[in-house]
Amino acid sequence: MKLKYFVFLLAALTGSSCLAAGTSDNQGFYLGLFGGVGSAASASLQQKGAVLINQFHSLPIDASGSTGSKHISLGGAHLGYEWQSWRRDGSAWAVKPAVEIEGIYIGKYSPVGEMPVIPRPLGTQYVTIPTTAGILLANAVFTLRTPYSNKVFPYAGLGAGLARLSIKGSDSANPSEPGINHFNSDPDASDTAFAIQLKAGIKGQIHKNLYLFTEYRYLSVKATSYTFGSTDYPGVHLPTLPWDVSLGRQKYNLFVAGLQYRF
Repeated sequence: MKLKYFVFLLAALTGSSCLAAGTSDNQGFYLGLFGGVGSAASASLQQKGAVLINQFHSLPIDASGSTGSKHISLGGAHLGYEWQSWRRDGSAWAVKPAVEIEGIYIGKYSPVGEMPVIPRPLGTQYVTIPTTAGILLANAVFTLRTPYSNKVFPYAGLGAGLARLSIKGSDSANPSEPGINHFNSDPDASDTAFAIQLKAGIKGQIHKNLYLFTEYRYLSVKATSYTFGSTDYPGVHLPTLPWDVSLGRQKYNLFVAGLQYRF
């Protein structure tokens, strides 16, 4: 008798589990909101220009070095469409594919480049670039359904798109010239570059249509270039040409949590 009761209970649990799995296996649109923290890795930085000694002569300036890593914060949203599971006949394992359009905003962080100058007698340039970034990506996401739970799902994804890096209030300082910002006539600039993303995480169903997720992301933005204004301190500093600044590939390690609502 006990064996019969056990078989009956097991069948009931299996049936309800399959029913729940079938319910959550519907395809359709979903909307996600998220936020997080992370770091921007060290990147190469170069400043090039020239000091105008007179109308016939100029002194080329080339300073290069690297920035340190910086802590960052971010927020964003995505709109996606997920299909029903891809499943082999009889298998308890399945994969659900989805596509997303995603927007990310990285709040202001201020890398500082320590850059020896050529000619060397001019010392070291310290360049601060307060940066924000807006990124638009198209993602492909693959969610794994396992026989162990019909409410908790690991997933992974990859994406590509464009990033807009904006620098406002930059500063190029040299200890030998206190009080001088060599970008003072125009310290703002921006550039757009190709971006790629890899992400992996886990999500759990907390309500019929609501999911909580947490994930790790690696985001990479291709090298960017900026033009800042010339040095303009009449009677204090020789005039210069506008300054060209090159920032190497930006690499971000991000930790994110958020909510998804499925329509």
